[in-house]
Amino acid sequence: MVKLVQVGLGGWGRDWVAEVLPRVPGIEMVGFVDADPAMRAIAAKRLGLDDAVLFGSLDDAVAEAKPEAALVVVPLAAHAAVTEAALRQGLHVLVEKPFTETLAEARALVALAERLGLHLMVNQNYRHFAAPRTFRRLVAEGELGHVASLAVDFWKLFDANYRYFFLAEPLLSDMAIHHFDLMRFILQDEPVAVSAMSWSEPATPFEGRPAAACLVRFAQGAVVSYRGTWISRGPDTVWGADWRIDGSEQAALGTFRGNRGDRRGEDRVELYTTATQAVPAPLVATPFTDRAGALDGFAHWLRTGKPADGLSTGRDNLGSLALMHAAIRSAGEGGRLVGLAEVGP
Repeated sequence: MVKLVQVGLGGWGRDWVAEVLPRVPGIEMVGFVDADPAMRAIAAKRLGLDDAVLFGSLDDAVAEAKPEAALVVVPLAAHAAVTEAALRQGLHVLVEKPFTETLAEARALVALAERLGLHLMVNQNYRHFAAPRTFRRLVAEGELGHVASLAVDFWKLFDANYRYFFLAEPLLSDMAIHHFDLMRFILQDEPVAVSAMSWSEPATPFEGRPAAACLVRFAQGAVVSYRGTWISRGPDTVWGADWRIDGSEQAALGTFRGNRGDRRGEDRVELYTTATQAVPAPLVATPFTDRAGALDGFAHWLRTGKPADGLSTGRDNLGSLALMHAAIRSAGEGGRLVGLAEVGP
């Protein structure tokens, strides 16, 4: 059993407790940390947590509960500080995405974890669905032929639950990190350059630009076109977006992670050799999906000492974070082609 302490009991942290932690075997929750007494009280009332497992500081949790790993579910601005504190306490860490606010912080944490011999992982939960894993297999095994292009579309209209109206690039700096990360995961390749343009419209509550379009070139030649928006009035996509991969032998189209209820219900991949002939592709078996899949992968890494294929380790995630920052830089400069070497990893 992996003895785990969770840091952060806000709305998303409480969702982890209610929806994710009970689904993953091999995890023993020994403590929950939040510096805010009100958050601890809400968690105790709504989740039935005993006061004995609720702590006001990580130091107290480590001293009393003796965890071996930490799940960091705090606001992005605190990711770096809390992750560093956990590592310095000798804890392995699974931290929510995006990894950190800056690449410099992320690089420093990766170096610290490696120096201390600890495992550091980022919760890129979209990797843990059947459809993207099937896309990855199709590309890796050459079933599509030479892959020259991908197209990814994400369309949503913000609602009352949206939390990031204050961000300068709310699409690129929050939601798109999922899709940027999956581009690398599916292609098993690294981006070399990106051009991005972002925009808004009159009278939205967004302080920044909630829509964007990007072109991303990868090292082996594939070009990805990405379009995303929080201000679409038409039919929306699922959270996983609509994906199309064009190869010299076949095209693969699909989607995953539905909008409501059981988000596993939208996994679909279809293969085309002509515009009218679709054949469902067998989906890669994925026993644990979404955040549960990430947590199970983290626990497996701790038990075996070896990350599973495609796990989003801290070092691996530097590539996704670099692509996000390069896209933001390009959008801020009117679409200038930005080489990844300008920002990292």
